[in-house]
Amino acid sequence: MTRITSRAGARTEYRIYPSIGIARVGNSTDGFFMGPEAPGVAPEGPFRGADGIKPQGARFRIYRLDIDSNENETVIAEIVPKTSIKIKWTVRLSNRKAAAAKILDTLSRVPQPGLRNQGFDRKKLVISAEGSIEGSGSVSSPLTGSIEFATGTSKGTVVKDINLATLRTDANGRLVVVGGPGTSESPFNSTVDSFADNDGWYDSVSDGLVTATLIIDGQAQPVIPAWVVVTVPRYAPEVYGIITWYDRAVAMARTSDDGTVNPPRTTSFTRDIYPVLKRADGLHWVHQGTHGGSQRPLSDAARIQQLQDSQPARAGLLAKLTPLDREAKNFELRPMMPNGSFQMPLLFSGANPDPKGSTYAYLSLTWYQMAHFQNWVAGNFDADWPGQEPPPRPFDQIPLGDQPHALSEAALEACIGGPFFPGIEATYDIARLGTYRAEAHLRRDLRINLDHPAGFLTEKMALPWQADYADCADFWWPSQRPVRVTKQDGTPNQQWDRGINGINLNGHLNMVKLWFNLAFVLRDPASGKFAEVGRQPINGKS
Repeated sequence: MTRITSRAGARTEYRIYPSIGIARVGNSTDGFFMGPEAPGVAPEGPFRGADGIKPQGARFRIYRLDIDSNENETVIAEIVPKTSIKIKWTVRLSNRKAAAAKILDTLSRVPQPGLRNQGFDRKKLVISAEGSIEGSGSVSSPLTGSIEFATGTSKGTVVKDINLATLRTDANGRLVVVGGPGTSESPFNSTVDSFADNDGWYDSVSDGLVTATLIIDGQAQPVIPAWVVVTVPRYAPEVYGIITWYDRAVAMARTSDDGTVNPPRTTSFTRDIYPVLKRADGLHWVHQGTHGGSQRPLSDAARIQQLQDSQPARAGLLAKLTPLDREAKNFELRPMMPNGSFQMPLLFSGANPDPKGSTYAYLSLTWYQMAHFQNWVAGNFDADWPGQEPPPRPFDQIPLGDQPHALSEAALEACIGGPFFPGIEATYDIARLGTYRAEAHLRRDLRINLDHPAGFLTEKMALPWQADYADCADFWWPSQRPVRVTKQDGTPNQQWDRGINGINLNGHLNMVKLWFNLAFVLRDPASGKFAEVGRQPINGKS
């Protein structure tokens, strides 16, 4: 354990935050935008440059925490470089996709899953890159790696200089990891027959360790590392999944090694219930049918008042939620109630993260979210609704003591927490206890277990990533990859990926070639409505 003992039973720790940072690929060379750093505050655009989609950067900071003998933590300061303080950042990334097991076999729990690129040297199929940076306002050369499709000791087909990310430091010496160009290619001109497993291909998403060498007054101080995921674009940055990666991580943080859970002590309507209702409503801007067949808003003023006043109304809503761990036999897609209506969330089933459970399960709230809803229905909650949604706080208005967790929450709430078939930013491993640190205080901190290799979180994802974007329209993850949208000219109910040509070979290859022509779906501040912005014509369709 990385710690400094300062007095009896107390210690100081230096930690990197966010504990899991999210960068995203983009093909534009015209700058980048910073990922979210405050909960509920979407990143600021523009999201496009003159030549395509800008990549997203993930900023990392170091904080000093003092921890007393009762494990109470106090954030003392953010640590930035100055005369007496030196910081050198190092990032190690890997893309393990081409060397991974076949996704469909893994998701279906085939006892001996087949391998992608069977017969090729597994180690040479892993794309790895490492780089370091220090100072303020610095920019590194791109972190690049190579892949070799080789058998035995013979020389294979080699692709070099695959750009995974670029490292920067901001004006205060904080690290910024900027996603690479999102390249996906086949040196053999292979086809893309599957949404998931395509031999002869590589892509440039990745994940791995973020470390720092910290010198204070000439003394080296240990720093608890973080993780970064360089993943795919998110085309609707102000729309959120009903279950987020943050929700999954919180549920894991409150689960003991023996499987026992630590339920919430209190439930706030404003903090714990309302956000779920709002997210469900938000999906209608990028899809349809998010309320189980009813388009009545869940989070408008009249509905909230009814739910606050009426326990039967709250119980009725709870009854419509998909129960925990409900089996989806033979990969049934959407959850049905006995009366034939759909349950919520109205999203497809996927792989069950619990290896002891059924192979496939319908998407449900996490056990921790469900516990909050049960408290709410039972009347065991704080009726703290102020009459309208409290505005989120920008990062510079968040107190020092809350900043570290805010950074982690903001990064992960912008990623989906299901369904997993295989997912989009990362796969079902994010809902497994072993993914996170075993130490209780670092599990609460939502940190990745360092026993996992770089590339662990993305290796089970689709190869190339664009094939999944082409196939997984409909009820999968519309907050990241919209389905039905309003065009910029106001025309409603349009297919977001029009011109790509759907679920077939041409659709897959078109998405590989044209993903950066697709529109972001953004909110008009004046009307509050969402519509496409910046779409470029695709195969003659504007």
